[in-house]
Order: sequence, then C-alpha cells, then structure tokens
Amino acid sequence: MTLKSDLIVFSDFDGTFTARDIGNRIYTHFSGGRNRPLVEDWKKGLISSRECLTRESELITATADDIKAFLNQFELSAGALETYKELTNHGIPFYILSDGLDFYIEYILRKYHLEQIPYCANRAIFDGNRLRIEFPYQNDSCPRCGSCKGVRIKEIVGAQREAVDVVFIGDGLSDICALPQSDSIFARGDLLTYCRNHHFPAIEYSDFFDILTWFKETGKITD
Repeated sequence: MTLKSDLIVFSDFDGTFTARDIGNRIYTHFSGGRNRPLVEDWKKGLISSRECLTRESELITATADDIKAFLNQFELSAGALETYKELTNHGIPFYILSDGLDFYIEYILRKYHLEQIPYCANRAIFDGNRLRIEFPYQNDSCPRCGSCKGVRIKEIVGAQREAVDVVFIGDGLSDICALPQSDSIFARGDLLTYCRNHHFPAIEYSDFFDILTWFKETGKITD
C-alpha cells in the first residue's frame, strides 16, 4: 500500500470511537457479570487478551440476534463522525484497530453508514446460542494481544514509516502496544494513566471534538 498522505490516524473502537466499551458490556450482560474476574486478571497481566476473550465467550449464552438487539443502545463518541469526515475530506487515512470483535464493529459502523472505514479485529463465530472467537491476525512476538495494535500499525504503514506521522487515539490497556509506534497519542481513561506512569507524552481528550480542534489548531487540516 502507498499512502497518499504524510499523516495517518488509527483509533481504538470500544470506549474510544464509541462512547462506551461495547465488548465489555456484552460479556458482562450476557454472563451475568461472571466475566469480571477474568477482566481483572487481564488488567493485571496474568492472562493474555486471547485467553480472556476465549474464556469470556464461554460464559455467555446468546444468539447473534440477541446481541444485535443489545447493540441498539450504543452510540459513537461525541465528535467521532465529524472528525472522521473532516479527516477523509482532507485525504487523511483513518483506520480502526480493535482487540474486540468484528461482529459488533460491523453492526455499529453500518448503523452510522460508515461501512467504508477499514478495521482490524478478532472474529466472532456464532453457532446457535454459543459464541466462539477466532484470532486471524499474527502478532509477531506479542504475547499480550488478540490483535496487536502495534503490529497492525507496522503492517499498514510499512516501509513508509519515517515519512508518515502516526496519530493514535485510545482509552484502555489494549492500546498500549500502539504507543511506541505512534508520533502523537490521544489518551483518556486507563490508557492516559498508563501513559503518565510510563512517560509517554499523551494528549488528554474528552471526546473527538477535542481531537478535531487539535488537528485544526496544529494546521494538520485546514478549512
């Protein structure tokens, strides 16, 4: 792939591009909260994302239609749609990188007529009321992630890395592998705390309107 811009933007999905963490709420709702100890073990680094997601999926009993009905309550983060449109109008590539599931990402993107946004995520396979997760992406030496965002950035940007400014937007611990691959980092929540504790110069944001303002004030996009 040859990039047509000297700037490329990558965004996490759950709790970043969307206002709430959809994946976590699916597992919590359909497991009756039995997933919470697994999430805590993952946050502590005791289990990998792949193990956490696999074991969470084994706790729930729900059909694809059950989960679709549950998804109707979720919305994009404030300013996400406007920021995406401004970036694409200026020829700036925008990708979603997720350690969640393709099933609900596709559903939400269709809801907002954003099917054209490229994304990388883990794969949901439904068999009646059982959910199985596949991990189609290789992660090099990363033992932590289902789909490592740092590896995905390296794959997408490729040999043009030195000529391209990488902007990453995130909110959680599944985003930390993207940090060394990024030139500008927007962070909130657990990711912001991690950045401050590990000396990554992150920009705190409340919503995507803050990010859009930064793009305009820094001259990276102009009206």
